[in-house]
Amino acid sequence: MAALALPSANGALASPRLISVVFNSQVQNPQQLGADAFRQKLMALDGKRFVVDERAGNALGSEATILTGTRSGAVDVAVLSGGIVSNIVPELSVFDIPFLFRDVAHAKAVMQGPVATKVAAKFADKGLVLLALGKQGFRNLTNSKRPVRTPEDIKGLKIRVIPNETYKMTFQALGADVKPMDFPLVYAALKDGRLDGQENPVPTIASSRFQEVQKYLTMTGHFFAPIVFVANRAMYEQLDPADQQALVAAAKAGAEATWQSQMDAEKLDELRKGGMEIIEKVDRQAFADAVKPLEPEFEKRFGKELIAAIRSTQ
Repeated sequence: MAALALPSANGALASPRLISVVFNSQVQNPQQLGADAFRQKLMALDGKRFVVDERAGNALGSEATILTGTRSGAVDVAVLSGGIVSNIVPELSVFDIPFLFRDVAHAKAVMQGPVATKVAAKFADKGLVLLALGKQGFRNLTNSKRPVRTPEDIKGLKIRVIPNETYKMTFQALGADVKPMDFPLVYAALKDGRLDGQENPVPTIASSRFQEVQKYLTMTGHFFAPIVFVANRAMYEQLDPADQQALVAAAKAGAEATWQSQMDAEKLDELRKGGMEIIEKVDRQAFADAVKPLEPEFEKRFGKELIAAIRSTQ
């Protein structure tokens, strides 16, 4: 954790107050877009009260390590994948249910609505404050072995997933040989054959140069990946109300920047030019049907009514 000992606002009040914000993704990715917009908004709201120390990339460790640092106070604000944060706040994992969201507009309506408000209340006893939810994007499948057009094509492939129970269950149901792994290790494992494939949003696939080690991309859109803007609770509670409001407003501006982002089309072109074969016409219902046996488990875990409320959100 020594690498995460960033200058923090947890000590005596100072003016201006230094706020560290950390994201783990490669550059030219929605996490960077959100972190940049957060920093710019916070400085615009009150540059005399805040200085923002923004850190990028994998230098500080995995997303799980950064989340641990945020809980301890070594990091003030983190911009992270929802699937990682849901390991600490299980209620957030309701958004990990495969094929839960119809489209981006549906996901945004849910994540800015009453369901998200209920989930946000679960962060406090984890030493965290949920500031906002943004868009990483729908996650899609890549592999080096064969085009995946049906669920049957996934069977036996060694697929990396983030260390998240819902992700593991989903790909096990699809017949994959599931390999949970922290993201910084994935490229090397794809290159040397320990993995056949992985799943991520298009911008992450492109910014990570996976076209160098993967031949096929199938636009399954199996999970929707939110971006979580999360703060250390002790730091947040030390702020006066006006500064708390500024922090939330900055996070919402960062989240909105990700919701408005149209990176996928540009990044798909990059992947094609890099030699990747992209399977865009996918019968998503066939994949959804293949994981339907998991539905009773999700209903038991999250409640049938909550899942129904999400599905019916307009």
